Amino acid sequence: MRLDPARPLSPLLCRPPSPPDDDIFPAQTGLLLSNHQAAASIKTEQRPQRRNSLVPYKSNLMFIRFFNCLPSQPGTSTTTVTTSVTTVSADDDSDAGLSLSSHDRSVIRKTWEQARRDGDVPPKILFRFISAHPEYQKMFSKFASVPQNELMTNGNFLAQAYTILAGLNVAIQSLSSAELMASQLNALGGAHKPRGATPVMFEEFGAILEEVLAEELGSTFNAEAKQAWKNGLSALVAGISKTLKNPEDLADPQTKLSDRQIRDVQRSWENIRGSRNAMVSAILVKLFQETPRIQKYFVKFGKVPVGSLSGDAEFNKQVALVADRLDTIISAMGDKLQLLGNINYMRYTHAARSIPRGPWEDFGRLLMDSLAANGVSSNDLVSWKGALGVFVNGIAPKN
Repeated sequence: MRLDPARPLSPLLCRPPSPPDDDIFPAQTGLLLSNHQAAASIKTEQRPQRRNSLVPYKSNLMFIRFFNCLPSQPGTSTTTVTTSVTTVSADDDSDAGLSLSSHDRSVIRKTWEQARRDGDVPPKILFRFISAHPEYQKMFSKFASVPQNELMTNGNFLAQAYTILAGLNVAIQSLSSAELMASQLNALGGAHKPRGATPVMFEEFGAILEEVLAEELGSTFNAEAKQAWKNGLSALVAGISKTLKNPEDLADPQTKLSDRQIRDVQRSWENIRGSRNAMVSAILVKLFQETPRIQKYFVKFGKVPVGSLSGDAEFNKQVALVADRLDTIISAMGDKLQLLGNINYMRYTHAARSIPRGPWEDFGRLLMDSLAANGVSSNDLVSWKGALGVFVNGIAPKN
């Protein structure tokens, strides 16, 4: 069976919910597909027939349907997509396309072509993203209040998932063309900026995408493929960030923090710093309850029962030390040299204990929970998340 993108689809295919047009990954403004890009994105090939299985065609049908059924914006006209187009050659060896090597581009295309044939992949990616970062669900207005266990059967959720698939497909087919890629990045940044999207969100989405690809492709997603996708996603996020951010949102190349993040973190911290000892005490107790072996790193109270820690003098000294160190780091965030010096000092002083990265990440997670419980706004929490990521990466870098 071969799908003909020039042939209009049956009106029956237009009956499911139309794709969202006002969410974080908008169907229309987020993609801004020209006719030749849309036609390129729905190019299909002969597939082996399988009895009682329409899965290989689901993803193509869905985003072809989107392009044929999208409502026109006020003051615009609808243009029919045809196949008389110029497409980007997969064999283009130029240095265009996000400065990726021709080998990386080839690997990305081949693995993506294999993964996108499974119609379950797009919903799985979006569901995993929202499950890992539930605070982002509210940014998708069409299913913001839908319980997570109902998302996979929700029409608006599925429409959004396949809209994202179409956008990814166009971006991947544009990798070798600097002009097409720049157009896509400008469109993505321009569409998502008013919705409050941040580069961190795209980074987190990319990490989820890698996870799902690894699960779907198995041995095909080897070290070579993983590195190619990592390179591609990093370049994509960097490109989007240039159009997504206001000047105050641009991260300093050394500290990796923006002026907005620093301002948000320092302002919200000022409101709760008076209770920082109690906050840190509760976090450490919860941390030791979750992972008892972490308490063993603290020799002076390593054997004290968790339930008795609040009355232990050595534990309370450690609490005060951690709280004051956190206060010092946050207070110095606006001074680049002092901030980097504080982070390096923390890394140096803890190296002898050989504390792995995991406990630092867990502390950050529990701190985020505590901040939310203390009334820190969702927007400020996004800045905190970015700042804590910088702190953890500086103190306990990934191997």
